[in-house]
Amino acid sequence: MKNRLYPPLIVIMMFAAAACGPKGPAPAKNPRIETLGIPVKAVTHVVLKVGLNRDGKPRIYSAMAQNAANFILLVIDPETGAFRQIVPEGEKHNYPNAPIMSRSGRLYIGAAYSGHLFYFDPEKGELIDAGLIHEGSTFPNRLDEDASGKIWIGSYGDADLTSYDPSTGEFKGYGRMDDVDMYNHPLVNADGLICNVISTTRPHVVVLDPKTGEKKTVGPVAVKGKDRFEVRKGSDKKVYIESNLGNFRIEGFRAVPVEKIPERQPPAPQYGIADVSFVDGPDLIFRKLEVKMEDGQSRVFDLNWEGAGTEIFLLHQGPDGLLYGSSILPEHLFRYDPASGEMKDLGRCSLSTGEAYSMANLDGKLYILSYTGARVSLYDPAKPYTFGETPESNPRDLGRIDDISYRPRSSIAGPLGRVWVASVPDYGTWGGPLSTYDPQTAAKKAYYRVAGDASCYTLAELLNQGLIAVGTTIQGGTGTQPKVDQATLFLWDYQAEKKTWEGPYDHPVEAFNALADGPDGRLWGTVLSGDSGELFVFDPIAKRFAGRVALPAGRPLDLGLQFGPDGRLYGFTKSAFYRVNPKTMKLETIIAAGDAFTVAGPIIGKNIYFAGRHELKTIRLFE
Repeated sequence: MKNRLYPPLIVIMMFAAAACGPKGPAPAKNPRIETLGIPVKAVTHVVLKVGLNRDGKPRIYSAMAQNAANFILLVIDPETGAFRQIVPEGEKHNYPNAPIMSRSGRLYIGAAYSGHLFYFDPEKGELIDAGLIHEGSTFPNRLDEDASGKIWIGSYGDADLTSYDPSTGEFKGYGRMDDVDMYNHPLVNADGLICNVISTTRPHVVVLDPKTGEKKTVGPVAVKGKDRFEVRKGSDKKVYIESNLGNFRIEGFRAVPVEKIPERQPPAPQYGIADVSFVDGPDLIFRKLEVKMEDGQSRVFDLNWEGAGTEIFLLHQGPDGLLYGSSILPEHLFRYDPASGEMKDLGRCSLSTGEAYSMANLDGKLYILSYTGARVSLYDPAKPYTFGETPESNPRDLGRIDDISYRPRSSIAGPLGRVWVASVPDYGTWGGPLSTYDPQTAAKKAYYRVAGDASCYTLAELLNQGLIAVGTTIQGGTGTQPKVDQATLFLWDYQAEKKTWEGPYDHPVEAFNALADGPDGRLWGTVLSGDSGELFVFDPIAKRFAGRVALPAGRPLDLGLQFGPDGRLYGFTKSAFYRVNPKTMKLETIIAAGDAFTVAGPIIGKNIYFAGRHELKTIRLFE
């Protein structure tokens, strides 16, 4: 692959600062951004549906999400495997959420994050954009069809409800179905009323009568993390609640107790097709399609669809000195060798399918912490790559780090010979813990509620003090509103298993989103407020914030700080790459380039690595 060079918009070199700064390798004379390539081209949110074309012949539809371009729709001939690949025009149509096959034969798709409704019309053989669902719409998350053919759409964000009438092409909004929670997954009941399934903090059902506008909470109100709560249609097309709070059939605006819930609705007509699936789906590849016919025949087709690329979520230097990274939705582990230039998509590394939020090295092994569920995977770079859950697997999925962690934003290895993890909790919950994994005993432990209703977010080992610095975020799990208004920094004594100090910043901030232990024993970090932030230095002996530095434009990147071999601190915002002389606290912007920086990576040799969405990039730092 031929590398492409992009000159930065602004390049500032301040050689005079070197005279009074730390000693080390000489800075490169002309630092610039170099694109190395696209490590992963994968898809996620893959859904298969069966319908008929205009000639009445069966077709298989596969909707696939990709985050470097709009979603993919494959229209596949089940007899030959021949397919058309369709990618809608426009922007932010990345995720084909909740596809449904209507009785008319149209395939409806809600697109995120554009908030548009699409449908594939088999008569025209075209994918059609029906338009924006409603003003401000970004994330439709369930579609259902009523007896008249109207499509009912629930969304994430405001838990709102909208209908689409195919006969007129018009949308009609019904507003929020709940004033607190953010998710609405509507189901059309047999009587024509809409059962809005609300989540995540208080799962419950709100019934709406479209004719009168009347709405009412019906049945039990559950608590996330405490109660079991599922809502589904039975074979009689009626909506049922199945929960530890009781089982109910929803009739009008009443929840009628029932002892037993009917079987689920039978599948839609398959037109001679008994089953269709991707045999390589468990490996998150989705290229080998198996079609089983009702007459017993079975075929496997290789679908060579073209992907634009999968965004990079994390970069990390592994124990072997190579660069490792994770893509996001789906999670693939990839590797880049700075010496040879070899880039390889290694594949699945966790039973989680989202992304690796953090990684840590210990005793020659790479520990991978993944969303969802904050699962731990162990990888030995010296052994062949064979992912699984058995002792022979490499990487090996070791399960969840604890019962509540979901987004393991930061991890470090070393203290007590363990891996330490800071996480945001599960959907609809608060209080992300500090957790540990001991490779010698396989023991896991979590310090629940150590951050109260906030969440542990970033970590740094303070070697001189024998402590771990923990930065928090005010955020709880997805679907919640913060219960605290100020993030804090605290010092954790891992021997005594307790805090030795905790304090807020000098003004309210949402998160301490990067921490780095300096060569002089001081702690450096960035704090975040909205899309802006500051750089600070903290004295762990005096236990006080000892100074702060204004950052260049752009949001400071999570985990975006590190010290280089020259003793300087290097960091990223979305729009700038900079360095700081820790003795003078003078900041130098090395490169400013719009929103070029999305993920911070490590310094390896003479270069620093980072991501610009789905592309892996580098900057030469030293001569």
